[in-house]
Amino acid sequence: MSYDYVIRQYSRAIKPNVKIVECKGEELFSQLRELMTIETSNECSKPIVKVMRDNRNYFTYYGIPIANELWPFLNALVRISNDVIHLDEKEVEMAKQIKGNIKLFVTPDCTKCPVTAEFLYQVAQINDNVSLEIYDVTEYKKERDRYRVLSVPKIVFNEKVEIPGTFPSIVILKMMLKAAQA
Repeated sequence: MSYDYVIRQYSRAIKPNVKIVECKGEELFSQLRELMTIETSNECSKPIVKVMRDNRNYFTYYGIPIANELWPFLNALVRISNDVIHLDEKEVEMAKQIKGNIKLFVTPDCTKCPVTAEFLYQVAQINDNVSLEIYDVTEYKKERDRYRVLSVPKIVFNEKVEIPGTFPSIVILKMMLKAAQA
């Protein structure tokens, strides 16, 4: 499936201050090459996409964001390049208190994963104390097995807390804050 039309539409809102480092994802990112810096690496065995701005890594996507995962990915590029957040004040306040690593496990055909991804992309955007990794478990089976991913979305926070399923953003933040205090 070609995503050229969708990417072309989003390209109007993405500023050139975002950089993508990709490995094995050239086909998807060919449209974005005109808008931003896209570096290609050949040092991977599976697809990886890093989104950066001003030498800061906002998140790493292990896989290629396609199908249902493409829209939250493109939304994240728009938000990062324009310094825009779509969270309410309480969510922002709580998200700024989070520290550590967040792993989100998804599949391209999951219909609930994009909501969780949209939220976590913004947490990583407003808080540079958060390292966000998104894993497409159809591609990264070793990680799927290691973290016992039986359904998606699934969040693993600081290797301690597992949050399976879809929860409201406030609930996710409360779970992470509680784990950080323990």
